[in-house]
Amino acid sequence: MTAQIATTKENVRIELKKAKTVDNVSVIGIRQLKVTDDRLRKVMIKVKIAAPDDNKTKLSAFSLLDTKNKIRYRLADYKGYMGFIGEPELIPFRKDRIYNEKGKEINSYWLPEYNESEKDYFYDYNIDGYTNFEVRINFGANEKPQPSIVYFGETKYDDFTAELFFAILVEYMSSDYQLYYKDEKIFDIHWDKKEEKAPQKEKKRNYDESDE
Repeated sequence: MTAQIATTKENVRIELKKAKTVDNVSVIGIRQLKVTDDRLRKVMIKVKIAAPDDNKTKLSAFSLLDTKNKIRYRLADYKGYMGFIGEPELIPFRKDRIYNEKGKEINSYWLPEYNESEKDYFYDYNIDGYTNFEVRINFGANEKPQPSIVYFGETKYDDFTAELFFAILVEYMSSDYQLYYKDEKIFDIHWDKKEEKAPQKEKKRNYDESDE
């Protein structure tokens, strides 16, 4: 792939490293995003980002556009890292509170945090004529679902590599795609050949896509 580099009006430099389809149940970092709906396909866009120290990257401001079918996809998962040493940055947040059968709010280490002070930027950059597509993740049992949309916060890094994962509709895999940051087109996206991975044992709770 020929190197593609874009610089936004806010002086965020983004370099496209790779864009590919991935196994729907592949392990991502120390978490696992398992897409259980056969109508969806998980894809990954790997980019190198350098941003001003006083304007860190807002992950929820990334979106993937299907320009033929006018669909705007929310970022479904994210892993960021500055090098090969150390834990990756995983900063998911829930948009909804979750309660147990007695009506008590559930907050656990395996749940993405619910934090109203962490802004979700996705809706700030809606595009006229496009339908937003968001995957609701079930944090409960199938018979007693606890669905919530997950978004990703502001990174602590100013120079890092980001793996951006989206769950897109299989029937439109061959469509034309563009990666956006906020209200700016960054790149045209073309998928590399799918990489299948061998099944791995679950170490953390699955982030299962819900039909709700």
